[in-house]
Amino acid sequence: MKAIQIHEFGDPAKIAPQEIDAPPAPGPGQVRLDVAGVGIGYFDGLLIRGDYQIRPELPFIPGSSLAGRVESTGEGVSHLSPGDLVAAFALHGGMAEQILLPVSSCAPLPPGIDPLAAANFFIAWATSLYGLREIGGLATDETVLVLGAAGTTGSTAIQCAKAMGARVIACASSEEKRAHCLAQGAELVINYTAPDWREQVKQSVGAVDVVYDPVGGEMAEPALRLLKPGGRYLVVGFVTGIARIPLNLPLLKRCSIHGVNWGGSVMADPSVVPPVIRTLAEWSLQGRIDPAPAGIFDLDHAGEAFAALFDRRSLGSIVVRP
Repeated sequence: MKAIQIHEFGDPAKIAPQEIDAPPAPGPGQVRLDVAGVGIGYFDGLLIRGDYQIRPELPFIPGSSLAGRVESTGEGVSHLSPGDLVAAFALHGGMAEQILLPVSSCAPLPPGIDPLAAANFFIAWATSLYGLREIGGLATDETVLVLGAAGTTGSTAIQCAKAMGARVIACASSEEKRAHCLAQGAELVINYTAPDWREQVKQSVGAVDVVYDPVGGEMAEPALRLLKPGGRYLVVGFVTGIARIPLNLPLLKRCSIHGVNWGGSVMADPSVVPPVIRTLAEWSLQGRIDPAPAGIFDLDHAGEAFAALFDRRSLGSIVVRP
């Protein structure tokens, strides 16, 4: 079968497919999927570079969030059958025509869901919904400030917050990216490269209830200063570096800082998965969110997908289609 296989850590933009053996027939409690699409994010690129805190044993196939159809099932699998569409999670292994997974890593999807749209359910979309709802306790009519709002993580956060009835202020660096944020449902867009960006937010809304931060770095402290008393700061990632927050600020502002580690939460308690995936599927069918990917690449051009991601040229979610 055709797959991306990493034999040495390096630049994700230089990956290329090769022919490898297909996975074996599923054993007890396993399913073999025909992969329809793989959502990619910084996590996958960091694994390829060898820069993540966990280093997979070489060689490995990248790709962690995927959707596909069940090709065959092993003994003891009763709730999935060949042909069923599922969203699935694997630490790695998704960028291939087929993948073998434990059935516990697969969430069945209802009819009518586009497999390419569901490819990002298990990482970007799940992180946004779980972070805003379960971790952040976002309520209707509250205001969310989304940093790095034009990328995969930010775009999904905008749509999830809107589906929950919140108001969204989106921070993005270019006119094109800000237009994308407005199209995702943001009420207000801010150029965070402007020296007075925090003042612009204050003049518009005064303060915010929740900050959704996949960026980190120098933006973190001024964003935290925009929180209302009782506000929640959600740490999702650190694309521009790990932030240094003066810990007197949470005390003085009476706010809280929460880490949103969806993958860690899933490994600690798999029961968090079904309500999140079920909500995303329902919202998709109801038209409350539009999870269709902004960019679709085949395996031969998977390196270009990562280049767009790490160069911060991409808008919205990206899917690689084996």
